[in-house]
Amino acid sequence: MENFVLTVVLGVLALYFFAGKNVYVSLYRKVNEEKELLQEQNEKLQDLITKSERQVKGSVKTLEDAQNNLHTAREDLQKLRLENTELKHRITSLQNRVDELYAQVNTMV
Repeated sequence: MENFVLTVVLGVLALYFFAGKNVYVSLYRKVNEEKELLQEQNEKLQDLITKSERQVKGSVKTLEDAQNNLHTAREDLQKLRLENTELKHRITSLQNRVDELYAQVNTMV
C-alpha cells in the first residue's frame, strides 16, 4: 500500500512536472517569437532612422548651398548698387561738364 501511495504521488508529481514543462516550453516559444518580431521591427526602425538621417543631411547640404548662393547674390547686388550709384554720379558730372562746354561754345559764338 505504501508503494501504491508512493507511486501515485510520484505519478502526480511526474504529471505536474510534464504539464509545467509543456507550459514553459510553450511560453518559451511565444517569447522567442515576440523577440524575433521585436528584432525585425527594431531593424526596420533603424533602417528608417538611417534613411531619415541621410535625407536630413542632404537637406542640410542643400540649405547650406542655397544660403551660400544667397550670400553671393547679396554681395553681387551690393556691388552692382555701388557701381550704379557711381555711374549715376559720373553721368551727373559728365552732364554738368557738357553743360559747361555748351555754355562756353555759346559764349564763343
